[in-house]
Amino acid sequence: MKKSSSGSRVWLIVVACLILAGTAAYFVGGKVESNAREQQAAVERTKLQNAQNQILTLQSVNQLLTANVWAYRAAYALDNRNFGVANDDAAKVVASLKAVNASDAGVDSNAVATLREGAARIKISVAQNLEAQRAALLHLAAGITKLAEQSETKIGLTR
Repeated sequence: MKKSSSGSRVWLIVVACLILAGTAAYFVGGKVESNAREQQAAVERTKLQNAQNQILTLQSVNQLLTANVWAYRAAYALDNRNFGVANDDAAKVVASLKAVNASDAGVDSNAVATLREGAARIKISVAQNLEAQRAALLHLAAGITKLAEQSETKIGLTR
């Protein structure tokens, strides 16, 4: 009988060791998997932040380009002697330039402020000679184009 009793004891010890080893493996495996998930989550958070920054950049560049379109539309309306539309479009240039975040767009904030102030000073009026007003609008559009090109270069946008 002693032989079977010591054999059962060995089997109980082996089973207990296997249970302990299985439990330990379960918890260690879960921890390793948890660490991998945390690392993946950190990578995904970084990707999300980069994407959000890219969105802000593109929104600011888009506002520069929108301001440029409004400036040319104002010049076109002036050429057609549509003074109300030209004034409205000139006001939209100012609004678009106000929406530009210079640091997001990668341009000098003083240059954006100068263009915004210049756009705000443009007032379209009925006149025989429209050249001075047209020249001011085209000069504004050229300045905005220059900033947009600088922005494209600095932030890595290509055509």
